[in-house]
Amino acid sequence: MKHSTFVISRFENRNSVTSWRVDGRLHGLRIRRNFKTREEAAAEKAALELRAMQVASGMRSATTFLTDAQLREAEDAFRRTEGRSRSLLAYLDYALLNYPETAKEILLADAVADYLAAKWAESKRGLVSDRQVRSITYELNAFKEQFSRTPLGLISSGALVPYLERGSPTLKTYNNRRGVLSTFFKFAFRKDWVAANPVQKTPHHRIRHRRGSAITITAEQAAMGRVWPGCQGAGGFLQNRGQPCRAAGSPIHRIDELRPSVAGRMSPLA
Repeated sequence: MKHSTFVISRFENRNSVTSWRVDGRLHGLRIRRNFKTREEAAAEKAALELRAMQVASGMRSATTFLTDAQLREAEDAFRRTEGRSRSLLAYLDYALLNYPETAKEILLADAVADYLAAKWAESKRGLVSDRQVRSITYELNAFKEQFSRTPLGLISSGALVPYLERGSPTLKTYNNRRGVLSTFFKFAFRKDWVAANPVQKTPHHRIRHRRGSAITITAEQAAMGRVWPGCQGAGGFLQNRGQPCRAAGSPIHRIDELRPSVAGRMSPLA
């Protein structure tokens, strides 16, 4: 867009006094102003041209109590919320209600470094193994890389879930990652670096483990009361005879006296 231009001209008024005139148009409005000196006319010309540029670019001058830094921050905030359905004040009110205020502000990298230093100190005291601390270090380095631009106090449970599920891990690996982060945020909570532990709101998977079952025998087999370790056949009994067998040189034992490792090797009895 072409900006309005102004010119300075010299003329003599009715009293035969030389004056200086600023003449031009500001977006269709004719402006003509007289000044006693050329310096005053030049200053007015510069002010009018600046005003014309501000109007053309959407800028305007205004009196405010904000500092230059606050004005830049306010302009940046309006640019970020441009095109959204709610006003800047609505987002500000939400942040004031939900942002967790912490007693201390700390960078994520510094928090991880302090936590790992505490873990290595525990390792020297024999509370945790070096291998466990190395595993924690590996996981927290990946965590630090993922959230390098996010303040520690602003990391939410919603942001942690995709991180924990990265790479489609097994349920055990997911739980291990979750455990490392949970102890880290507990440490941060005790240090007043965070207002709450966001890991508590992330899912935890229960893993069912297969369990063995005891061998079932009949009442008649139990009544005999004694088996011979090491014998062959139907779980310590001779097949088709119902009598305990005995390997050469083996002692006799009651069933309830057998060690679990021995009893576990007995096959089901027919």
